[in-house]
Amino acid sequence: MVDNLEKVRHTGAHILAQAVKELFPKVKLGMGPAIENGFYYDFDKEEGFSAKELKKIEKRMKEIVRRNIKLEKQNISKEKAKILFKGQKYKLELLKDLSEKTASLYKQGEFIDLCKGPHAKSTGEVKHFKILNTAGAYWKGTEKNKMLSRIYVACFKTEKELKDHLTNLEEAKKRDHTKLGKELDLFVISETVGKGLPLLTPKGATIKRILKRFIEDEEIKRGYQYTETPIMARSKLYKISGHLDHYKESMFVFKTNGEEMVLRPMTCPHQFMIYKSKLRSYRELPIKYAEIAELFRNEKSGELHGLLRVRQFSLADAHIICTPEQLEKEFEEVVRLIQFVMKTLGFTDYWYRFSKGDIKNKEKYIDNPKAWRDSEKMMKKIIDKMKLKYVEAKDEAAFYGPKLDIQMKNVHGKEDTIFTVQIDFALPERFDMTYEGKSGKKERPMIIHRSSIGALERTIAMLIEHYAGKFPLWLSPIQVKIMTLTDRSNKFAKEITKKLQENNIRVELDSRNLSIGKKVRDAQTEKINYMVTIGDKEMKDKQLAIRSRDGKVKFGVSPDKFIKDLLKQIQEKK
Repeated sequence: MVDNLEKVRHTGAHILAQAVKELFPKVKLGMGPAIENGFYYDFDKEEGFSAKELKKIEKRMKEIVRRNIKLEKQNISKEKAKILFKGQKYKLELLKDLSEKTASLYKQGEFIDLCKGPHAKSTGEVKHFKILNTAGAYWKGTEKNKMLSRIYVACFKTEKELKDHLTNLEEAKKRDHTKLGKELDLFVISETVGKGLPLLTPKGATIKRILKRFIEDEEIKRGYQYTETPIMARSKLYKISGHLDHYKESMFVFKTNGEEMVLRPMTCPHQFMIYKSKLRSYRELPIKYAEIAELFRNEKSGELHGLLRVRQFSLADAHIICTPEQLEKEFEEVVRLIQFVMKTLGFTDYWYRFSKGDIKNKEKYIDNPKAWRDSEKMMKKIIDKMKLKYVEAKDEAAFYGPKLDIQMKNVHGKEDTIFTVQIDFALPERFDMTYEGKSGKKERPMIIHRSSIGALERTIAMLIEHYAGKFPLWLSPIQVKIMTLTDRSNKFAKEITKKLQENNIRVELDSRNLSIGKKVRDAQTEKINYMVTIGDKEMKDKQLAIRSRDGKVKFGVSPDKFIKDLLKQIQEKK
């Protein structure tokens, strides 16, 4: 049963289309569904919509609401519908795709749209809405099609709910990693370099390096062995793995010297070749190969967003090659590692998704129904035993096996997979991977694909938004800013700077000829954890005046005590 709010939102989309059509008669209509928090509609308007035009559209929408026009459903033949929508090429395309002999329409006054419904009884029921923005969107979500102009509208039952949502959106804009990333000088987006290829600044690269060292040290403690493999390989390698058959549209494939090569989208085939380089015994298993790997995915232009969705990224990738008897224990240990990482990073608002395949979809998934059933049953048994709360999602698996995905939303409410754990039943056979069992016979291993801290770029984006740029001390690119009151303080300030650097504390010295108020304000804008002020008194007493990011000030702090406190916080990941 369709919820009444969804009917209202669906009707809102028709009101939006009617308003646009009345104001811009030459515009071609796409389609517009109800979505979470409102609705949108796609239009073919060459020059797009200006902010001034959006205001006019919202005003016309309110007029249509005041008219309280009844919505009437009609079913007519496809041939009559084609005549009715003559000149509306997108509607004609939708009619062509329609398998039924008749077309369902909704009429509100002079405006008619192709739609199955359901809808509110009249336009007067759509009362609390606000046009948010416009964005480009490919027709039917396919890059080969024309880019249309999509208008997003928020719509709720009450005025209070709408106002609360708009307030939340304003807060989300402040925390958006693309905005803060620029303000805090963490990364740069360059059209000259290309879409989906962000450039990390020294500060952004520092955060990435901290995360990389953290996860490498943690995984080595847990028995992982680190590999270093090429960023490309012959396409033959990915033919064996099945990626060329099931994943090619997301890969960068090119020819050089008459040979077809691939920029790797994942490291598994590379690490499997290391495993296969010599005979293996059950006594060696499990083998845990890990790598912070540079990977390449040919993401659609419309999907690219800041650091969240990119075409080159560094994945904390690993593959656990084990006996079938070891699988359950190893899977549990991977989940425990991920839980430890999430807690350390400060993430709490996440959930698990059990991503299953679709055995009928042989183009997307390896054709082995029994293996799919067995591996999904196995994964369900493990996650149920661990008492994880999860949602199930069909048709979201990897092409070679089911996944346990760790899901989060960004500040704008878009859900994304941050980390993943996969059971692989297919690739050990495709690569003919074996080990000598206890009986002396060759046996087939099981494989767990996993990422512990995810794609570092995506994780940085989520951290920026989670902390609104106010990173905990251990993650901050600049942990301390030393500020001088006069040039007389420079010598002592440099001594303190050097002492902090010798203790691996990330520090900057601000000795500019500016007022201390200006220096403090700049440091606060940069969201520096600790600001140290050095003047004549501090220089004379060999003590420090320290202001924390939350505004608390301490005077007469010894440099050694300050360093000791900092190192304790860093060690405790605070």
